[in-house]
Amino acid sequence: MSQYEKVGVFYLGTENRDLDGDGRADYMLLDSRDLVTHAMIVGMTGSGKTGLGIDMIEEAAMDGIPTIVVDPKGDMGNLLLTFPDLSPQDFEPWVHPEEAEKEGITVSELAARKADIWRKGLADSMQDGERIRALRQNAEFAIYTPGGQFGRPLSLEGMFRKPAPTIMEDAEVFQEVVSTTATSLLHLVGITDADPVSSREHVFLSTLIQKTWQDGYDLAIPTLIHWIGKPPVKTIGVMDVDTYLPEKDRFALALRFNNLIASPAFAAFMDGEPFDIQSLLYTAQGKPKISVLSIAHLADAERMFFVTLLLNRMIAWMRTEQGTSSLRALFYMDEVFGYFPPIANPPAKKPLLTLLKTARAYGLGIVLATQNPGDIDYKGLSNVGTWFVGRLTTERDRTRLLEGMADESVEGISRAELGRLIAGLQQRQFIMRSVQGGEPILFQTRFAMSYLAGPLTRDQIKFLASKSGDVVPTPASGPVPGAGFFVPEPMPEPFVPSASEEVAAAPGPAPAPAPATGLAGPPIEEVTVAPQAASGIPVSYLQGTPGQKYKPALAGFLTVYLKDEKRNISHTENVTRFTPLGGGVVPVEWNNRLDLDLTLDDLDTEPTPGASFAELPPEAKLKTSFTAWQRALVDTVWRESTVEIREHKKLGLVSELDEEERDFIARVKMAAREQRDIELDELEAKYEKKRLAIDERIAKAEEKVDRVKDQAKDAKVQSAISFGAAALGAVLGKSLVSQSNVYKSATAAKSLSRASKSSSNIGRAQESMERVEQQLTLLEEDMKKDIKALSERYDKAADDIVTVTVKPLKSNVVVNAFILVWLPES
Repeated sequence: MSQYEKVGVFYLGTENRDLDGDGRADYMLLDSRDLVTHAMIVGMTGSGKTGLGIDMIEEAAMDGIPTIVVDPKGDMGNLLLTFPDLSPQDFEPWVHPEEAEKEGITVSELAARKADIWRKGLADSMQDGERIRALRQNAEFAIYTPGGQFGRPLSLEGMFRKPAPTIMEDAEVFQEVVSTTATSLLHLVGITDADPVSSREHVFLSTLIQKTWQDGYDLAIPTLIHWIGKPPVKTIGVMDVDTYLPEKDRFALALRFNNLIASPAFAAFMDGEPFDIQSLLYTAQGKPKISVLSIAHLADAERMFFVTLLLNRMIAWMRTEQGTSSLRALFYMDEVFGYFPPIANPPAKKPLLTLLKTARAYGLGIVLATQNPGDIDYKGLSNVGTWFVGRLTTERDRTRLLEGMADESVEGISRAELGRLIAGLQQRQFIMRSVQGGEPILFQTRFAMSYLAGPLTRDQIKFLASKSGDVVPTPASGPVPGAGFFVPEPMPEPFVPSASEEVAAAPGPAPAPAPATGLAGPPIEEVTVAPQAASGIPVSYLQGTPGQKYKPALAGFLTVYLKDEKRNISHTENVTRFTPLGGGVVPVEWNNRLDLDLTLDDLDTEPTPGASFAELPPEAKLKTSFTAWQRALVDTVWRESTVEIREHKKLGLVSELDEEERDFIARVKMAAREQRDIELDELEAKYEKKRLAIDERIAKAEEKVDRVKDQAKDAKVQSAISFGAAALGAVLGKSLVSQSNVYKSATAAKSLSRASKSSSNIGRAQESMERVEQQLTLLEEDMKKDIKALSERYDKAADDIVTVTVKPLKSNVVVNAFILVWLPES
């Protein structure tokens, strides 16, 4: 594992200790949990802003974190251009022939040059083809083109489904979804200045949308057009509908929507894969996805419409998830200009602001980017925790940015100095600032693993889309413009005609034929009166046409209670079974099931007049037979009522009965990431305590070495003085062996011995310090091993999912009614 390859950490580049760029470089590592409080990337064209965004998304993929990418400019599709072999042949389809012509070389030569640039750039960033291979293995990459057939189209048919119960139950959130939906629809038909309070069209449309959803239906544009002309409500507020919005104004509004759905261009929005947030985040097998939603081909109104609906769906999805402090998913928008202005209120602004305020509680990180810092709402961005600022050359942009950032002062640097630094940044250089405090950090982004080819053409997107590994099948033919656009389940007639509009009732139709019962068979003996069954057995009839021929059947209406307290499963299901009652060796066989969707309320106590009846088998005359048949029914239903669920015992997670495998795997991975982050914090705290203790011992050892060195130095000086005095006495004295000279020589010898001993002490002190330093090295190695083991254990959490069979107790299969029923012969 590389030094930067750490658990829950994004490797974004190399950091400089000093803001002047001259300091020692370290890896620029960002804790993924910092993105839970969102991030903003700002930089002019050519600053490397797109590259930084791609780096961030690549790191999310490496950590198994899915991302939805909104791409208004067409650059983010480069995320799909990853070539582990780094061969020129891989690059050749994506280089620009114009660039080769300008350089005076062939396309193949340009591809070879690009491959060399990427190979060297990755090596300088301590990366290689194997890391690219790991990137492709850890996540699925897909590119979608809503409203366009050249990529993977997305159908907006499901975008107007009634919100989830969690949204409907929250009055404030529900009204917000209604309002933004109305705003986006009006924006799409050219009414761009519709205020939610003062615009009559907006209030009227919001009322219709709210009624549709509260009545339990999905929104359908054709029905909406019908309701605009003939409203299902009589008043808006306290005013009559015709007074509030006259018929001619309603007709003009309906005409706008009719033109919309009649447009062949807009009909393309209905064709494609189902628009489902969970499907954009995970494959059917639970593998994280990086979904690029390319909208560069759309007109401005269509982009705003799509982004607004997407944001509303993100909010609805988010509110169905459990809260977490770990990063669950990323939502990245490559250019927020026009969607989050400081004064105007386009449809997308309100839901985007809602996400910035509330998404952190659900682990959804919002990352926005712009090259127009002068035209965004900084007050709304006060919830952003991390800023990445690239080069800005205009004074207006720098001033607006510095004024808009969270507080007046920046720790460790003046605002004027920070502005000067921003103006002098080079390509791929950014200043990171966190609202959590600390000095700003200057860093240079790492080389992107994806090949940055620039905006992709339609043909290139089509090629990439065809290579996606999890394409969801779509209908072979597209929709007819204007027909069936967003058509939901049948809805009730929205208005009641007045008395003057009523017409005389036409003669009633002939009785409808009885439903097919599957009881056709060879002729049998018939009677005109229903044969008597055993005493006490309830008898019912399904009405048919006069003169209908009846055949006997048995019907059971049961309730199955499935309970498993250990796994916290409690489920109730109503079961209905019909089977023919005939002659032969086995008169009743519950596996011979009649496919009838009937309830007790559908049956009568009297037969159709003039009906004839087949004879009952002799066993039907005995009550014991019905007891045995009922017992056999209970046995059959009990055996069939077993369900399979998925379970992760270590994490204590059990799938819901209707939960898809993909969703449960995603839930397991999220729980594993949360537990991993908790244990990682505990592990780092444990090792930090040990490291501080060793650091203290190292400091004491260094202090001892310095002290021993000083003592040795003093001893050497004293020894030199003693020898000098003895030598001088010997030269100047009258006797070479005087008592004084002998004493001085002895003292000099002792000083020399002490100096030698001090030198030995220095060696021992240094060895002691080296041993302590070695302990620190070993501690760091142990920590890396423990973190790696922790990461591997939780990265493979999905492998520990097991399938468990759960079945009810036989006593929990309750028979509510067991009857003899006479059914019309098919």
